Amino acid sequence: MKKLTVQIVIHIAAWLCFLLLPFLFYPRPRDMDLAFFQEHYFTTFFIVNNGFLIAFYYLNTYVFIPRLLDEKRFLFYAALLLSLLIFYCTLPRIYHALFPGASPFSGIQTGRPSGTGFNGGQPGRQGPPRVRPVVSAANLAVFLMVFVFSTGIRVINQWLRSEQRNKEIANEKLKAELSFLKAQINPHFLFNTLNNIYALATAQSEHTAAAVMKLSSIMRYVLTEARNDLVPLEKEIQFTSHYIELQKMRLTDKTIIEFSVRGEPLGHQIAPLLLLPFVENAFKYGISTRERSPINILLEIKNNSLYFSICNQKHINTMLRVSDNTGIGINNTKRRLDLFYEDRYSLDIQDKSNEFIVHLKVPV
Repeated sequence: MKKLTVQIVIHIAAWLCFLLLPFLFYPRPRDMDLAFFQEHYFTTFFIVNNGFLIAFYYLNTYVFIPRLLDEKRFLFYAALLLSLLIFYCTLPRIYHALFPGASPFSGIQTGRPSGTGFNGGQPGRQGPPRVRPVVSAANLAVFLMVFVFSTGIRVINQWLRSEQRNKEIANEKLKAELSFLKAQINPHFLFNTLNNIYALATAQSEHTAAAVMKLSSIMRYVLTEARNDLVPLEKEIQFTSHYIELQKMRLTDKTIIEFSVRGEPLGHQIAPLLLLPFVENAFKYGISTRERSPINILLEIKNNSLYFSICNQKHINTMLRVSDNTGIGINNTKRRLDLFYEDRYSLDIQDKSNEFIVHLKVPV
């Protein structure tokens, strides 16, 4: 409603500016008698002339273009415009023929001969009557100006609406794709974590009950917080920490994990489950029961950005034994980064022969 009111006010203001121009630039004769009759003639014709222009503007914008031009009825549209153009250009002669008594040049006794020139003529000199052209050049210019303006406004509005519609479609598609990607991560994460707990239970580990509680906390986060587009950074860090602690329960002393957080996470937000695939990948391919397996994870918050880095060793026997059957993981995260952060993030993955390093920077 507010937008419609603003549009109406803008239209009224624009037409007032347009219609007041003739009053500002129209030359006034010095002869007061002639001025009175000419003012009456001018005002009456002014109403008729500009009433036609206003009607043409809105008919062309809201009727002719959508019903003829948009429907590709070009010949009919061109013929209609040509007819209206001819009518408008001959409107002064038609008006003068219908209302000759209103003209300041018809029968007004001002003490001048009937042939006195009003625009620069010399008093007392009889000359041939001035013949008006069949088509008024001034009316032609004004008609074309209103036509170009109304058509341009209509085309611009259609383009803006089309762009807005395309943007809304793209946003809906983006939301749908992001939801689909997050939905893929959840069961993928749950599947791997349950496998870990199953391994603890099979070995009758004393950490099984604690692992179930950690999983419960983690799944509560996944089901409640991760549905949002953004989550508090401190909760995402806590989620990552719980996942790391859950993984530690099944590891041997061969695996050395360093997890550090620098900076203040409070007051910052991040896309949910964004760090999980990289951490999960490190635990999946970077541990061994026979070799030393260091995993270094660093999160640093500074200058409204999160700097995340993770480094793990690559063990051939582990890589041959484990495969990602679901096809979800780092590629999924890359796609989410592209969709959510566009060109506002940086991701550097160094896949070396014996080491896998990830450096990620995202705004928070």
